[in-house]
Amino acid sequence: MSILFENTPQHEEVTPMVARYIDIKNSLKQAILNKEYRVGDKIPSERELAVRYEVTRVTLQKAMHMLEQEGFIERIHGKGMYVTKVIEDNVYLLNNGTSDSILGFSREFKDNVKVSSRLISLKTLKADDYIAGQLDIDENDDVHFIRRVRLVDNIPVLVEDSYIPCAVVDIIPEYILQNASLYEFIENKVGRKIKFYNSVIEASLFDDTLSALLESESGLPMLKVSGITKLEDGKTFNYSISYNRADKFKIKNSWVGK
Repeated sequence: MSILFENTPQHEEVTPMVARYIDIKNSLKQAILNKEYRVGDKIPSERELAVRYEVTRVTLQKAMHMLEQEGFIERIHGKGMYVTKVIEDNVYLLNNGTSDSILGFSREFKDNVKVSSRLISLKTLKADDYIAGQLDIDENDDVHFIRRVRLVDNIPVLVEDSYIPCAVVDIIPEYILQNASLYEFIENKVGRKIKFYNSVIEASLFDDTLSALLESESGLPMLKVSGITKLEDGKTFNYSISYNRADKFKIKNSWVGK
């Protein structure tokens, strides 16, 4: 029996301030990893940090929310923010609830690590009944099938399959798939922003084919993520399945009671 985790983030408008709050989050995260703030330490208040980084409270709060989602800090009502158990620096969080999760793997992780891709397959297929249903298209419509190995700091960490209707994007250059962000290319190509992502995460094991692509042993645990991504007009443009190394990716789920 599989236990499924659903994640349906809604994308907010990307503004120049996004990069700033990611910078702040990364700065504080590095301070924690460097043990400038140790587990159990109270960190400065949002007001103090906003002054230090010369940003508004709203921007600072976004950075702190990301740190909270990633498991580095805990907010205790009436007391402040404290460092919690530090997550290993070589483990990454899947679908962590931040707005960047919707923008694709390259843009989600680019501020923290070196992200690269190895193209395995790019071809046009006729959509079968299942793929057509996921993409809201007719059976036998043409779709691009893309298989890539994604690397973090030159280490293969996941295999990603994507199905994209040719009616939405007619041509996808190979150099984009190997050297750039596919989602950024699609936004520029169709002139519309990505607005919606819905995914299901389940546990599985790597078979011989996937293990060979990741240069690892067969039978190791994986986190399989199946997701549908839509443009701002509601048009589905991607059905993807990613097979993630369980030793490199974790899932964090936070709940705060009233």
